[in-house]
Amino acid sequence: MDDKEKREAKERFVNYMTNPRAFTLKRWLYELLKEKYSEQHDKTAERIAASVHTNQDMEDFGKLLTEVFEVGYRKAVDDYKVQAEKHGLKVHIVPQQPS
Repeated sequence: MDDKEKREAKERFVNYMTNPRAFTLKRWLYELLKEKYSEQHDKTAERIAASVHTNQDMEDFGKLLTEVFEVGYRKAVDDYKVQAEKHGLKVHIVPQQPS
């Protein structure tokens, strides 16, 4: 590890210690956005995390993110179903059965 990498690692650690909720928010957002996640999202997550004062706030925000994702996913599935049915395909959306 060269000096630049060490400095960057130290900076990331200091940022984490000063705002651990930002680390969690960034991880959640990265998991949702994947390759669409950008440095700008880092800055936004840090600003949001500064407003999240308690563990309950963090949990509630996580639930909100989950619900937004689920609503978007469900809309995409429902839109696909409508388009498939226009082409004569019957689509039934059911929960996945446990293996």
